[in-house]
Amino acid sequence: MASKFGLAGGLPERRVRPIWDAIDSRQFKNALKAVTTLLSKYPNAPYALALKAMVLERMGKAEEALSVCLSAKELLYTNDSILMDDLTLSTLQIVFQRLDHMDLATSCYEYACGKFPNHLDLMTGLFNCYLREYSFVKQQQTAIKMYKLGGEERFLLWAVCSIQLQVLCGNGGEKLLLLAEGLLKKHIASHSLHEPEAIMVYISILEQQAKYGDALEVLTGKLGSLLTVEVDRLRIQGRLLARAGDFADAANIFQKILELRPDDWECFLHYLGCLLEDDSNWCTEQGVDSIHPPKKVLCKISPLADELFDSRISIASAFIQRLQEDSNNKLLRGPFLANLEIERRKHMHGKGDDEKFLGALTDYYVRFGHLACFPSDVGMFLEVLAPDKKTELLEKLKNITPSTSIISTKALGQSITLLKLQVLSGNMFHLPVSGASSDFNPLILVISVLCIYMMRPTSNALGATVVH
Repeated sequence: MASKFGLAGGLPERRVRPIWDAIDSRQFKNALKAVTTLLSKYPNAPYALALKAMVLERMGKAEEALSVCLSAKELLYTNDSILMDDLTLSTLQIVFQRLDHMDLATSCYEYACGKFPNHLDLMTGLFNCYLREYSFVKQQQTAIKMYKLGGEERFLLWAVCSIQLQVLCGNGGEKLLLLAEGLLKKHIASHSLHEPEAIMVYISILEQQAKYGDALEVLTGKLGSLLTVEVDRLRIQGRLLARAGDFADAANIFQKILELRPDDWECFLHYLGCLLEDDSNWCTEQGVDSIHPPKKVLCKISPLADELFDSRISIASAFIQRLQEDSNNKLLRGPFLANLEIERRKHMHGKGDDEKFLGALTDYYVRFGHLACFPSDVGMFLEVLAPDKKTELLEKLKNITPSTSIISTKALGQSITLLKLQVLSGNMFHLPVSGASSDFNPLILVISVLCIYMMRPTSNALGATVVH
């Protein structure tokens, strides 16, 4: 900003810099004194007024700050000899926004863009104002004007993303997506694409129109080379194949990702879903909030015949076994948590084995039971078990948990985890306490009370139930 200070209403930088330094160091009284001195010499400088308004707002004097801002705005509107620059407008915008008068900031930029229609900096400021007001249509219109004026790829992407936001909010739909696709195709024909984000936006536009084949062609073609991270490219390819219904090839792609990133839990869910031809991860059902998705893993009973289901589960189990045997993966949770998901899917298909399920849960507890994330890791798997099996599991875990008479870090973590699991399963006060006199540790009692308190359900401001 220093290079622009001399252009802000003609004010010299040496007089403005001390004001900003005082604001940055939160010395607002000194800043107000300096800006008052500046105004005594330049009483009709909108930028000086904007600085004073900013200082007053930071001092908590909102009404005075708004009054000064309106005075600066009036000067910009009525005095044609005053320089209308982006620095003055952006400073006013900051103050108006903090005073919850974003509409006034937008009107300033609209006036400036009307007065100087080919000024890209001012148009960028106007676009940002519309962005903060969620005015997606005006965002699109402004971005297209900027693209026609400057021809830059980023302006085109701003316009396309604004179109996507309109579609997301239920306006326009197919016609708007066709418009976005046409804009991108025209730009590619004349200028190609140069940024990874551009190719991702293009693919997302095609994907929203269910043109998965076209999107795959783009991804595997020359433009796909813009995505230099192999895992990112494979993840998009797997998603497109799955959405197109090519589950076999999609499963192979997700398997490649897991070989590169064995702890990628979401990728494993996609891999297993494709093996079992479960499209619940890819369908866009009405009523599912894409912005706030449910915490549980969405899946449905596999449509496969029993014999084919067993074969696919065996393939998944063998692959996960190979990942677990890799010495580099011993400390990763993903490959071992995958066993639990496989057992859960078998239960959903009516082929579950409670003993194997309990064994997998016990093994996971031995490896990772000391971690604070353990209860959230296994929470959805506990729901599969009947109440008596939950009690049996807790007894097993209790028996393999080290004595609390001598606390190590791992033992303490496992003890806390066990208490949390008892709360989750509703068995907090039903398990027998054996050896209480010899192994009792007061610290564990305190921790148990804290666990119950932290995991109690409460209601937030929206009335939704929240578990701490």
